[in-house]
Amino acid sequence: MNYRIYIDESGDHSYRGLDNPGRRYLGLTGVAFHNSAYNPAVPLGLEELKRRHFPYDSDFPVILHRKDIVQRRREFRVLQEAERNRGWEAGLLDFLPDCPFRSFTVVFDKEEHLRLNPGSTENAYSRCFMDLLETISGWLTAQPDGTAEFLLESREAKSDRIMQMAYTSLRSLGTYRYSAEEFRTVFPEDALLFRGKEHNIAGLQVADIIVFDQTKLALKESGRPLAYPIGPFGSRLNEAIRDKAEAHWRWVIQ
Repeated sequence: MNYRIYIDESGDHSYRGLDNPGRRYLGLTGVAFHNSAYNPAVPLGLEELKRRHFPYDSDFPVILHRKDIVQRRREFRVLQEAERNRGWEAGLLDFLPDCPFRSFTVVFDKEEHLRLNPGSTENAYSRCFMDLLETISGWLTAQPDGTAEFLLESREAKSDRIMQMAYTSLRSLGTYRYSAEEFRTVFPEDALLFRGKEHNIAGLQVADIIVFDQTKLALKESGRPLAYPIGPFGSRLNEAIRDKAEAHWRWVIQ
């Protein structure tokens, strides 16, 4: 296997409260690393970044989680100090441009989906995931060594099963764009990989850090209403990864 693709989400699968733009969308971002570029440089580099900016204990390493960082909770309370926060943001924005990944983001507009398909109960996670995999498979086909496996953050058992079922369906049945054989060629493994936050997976933390603002950027580019605009740091983050998160790999479905 030559690539590993780490996936995280912004939003949830619920169809409740869709008149609120903050609940209307589900975004998934996949960050693809070539294994030779990822190991050991990316995990080591991310750990060094965390050591520089947060209290560090190698037995209980800091796990980057955007929501906790924004709310200055737990280990990230130190970011309540303006100078430390500026240092952290600068360090992260130095790290990301040199991080050797390609980013793909798909956003599901649940409100528009229900308008076009009244009464639909389609699982939003499954729909997003299948669309994301379909596009990534096209990208992999164009790579000289394009085979990949997927690593997702483990949720509740039911959610993990839904994602596995969607993956199995692609490899068994194909889609209107790609045959099952084509999917199996670029995705040789039968099973997805799942790991919890406590495993301190660098690729999952990169996906967690960028998915929120990449989702908002996809919505902005498509003219969808936002609960609130992309913030100043989010804009800087999106700009920092512009060359590895190109607009044609970021889209909205319904």
